[in-house]
Amino acid sequence: MAFTTEELLKLGLTEEQAKDVFALHGKDLNANKSALETITQERDSLKSQLQNTEAQIEKLKADASMSAEQQKEIKTLQAEYDKFKTDAAAELAQTKKVSAINLALKDTTAHNPSTLMKFIDVDAIELDENGNPKLDEILNGLKESDPYLFKADDGKPNPNIVATGNPAATDPAPDAFAQALGLTE
Repeated sequence: MAFTTEELLKLGLTEEQAKDVFALHGKDLNANKSALETITQERDSLKSQLQNTEAQIEKLKADASMSAEQQKEIKTLQAEYDKFKTDAAAELAQTKKVSAINLALKDTTAHNPSTLMKFIDVDAIELDENGNPKLDEILNGLKESDPYLFKADDGKPNPNIVATGNPAATDPAPDAFAQALGLTE
């Protein structure tokens, strides 16, 4: 769906409301961009450190004049490095999965998509071949068990705490103050 002023106006918003929506969306985008830049810088720094470490390990392996104790230490470091690399790959995959789930939740009719994340077991979610999470079954279950988390499909407020509309008009009670002053009969 294109996120344009015309689309918002078609939904029944005034131009001022549409501008407010864009302002809020802009704040959200700026926060996301800032977080992305921070993560990207951290990733680049870690990649640089990783490359330097790999180069040092290769240099040490090539040194033929090392003692057996140093060779043993290098093998230990290599094993630790391989474990770190495997753990980092698993952590990256988990981060990608969580990000994909968060993005998919933003496309739901939830009042607050980030709240839904508390109800989801990330490890139980599978990704399809395009990297999109398979959330339909979980979301349908949440809609049944906790409908207050989602906007109603019929346009009525969810939950309906107060009857819609204004209360019926009745004759007001006589003003006791006005009666005491003799202003009313």
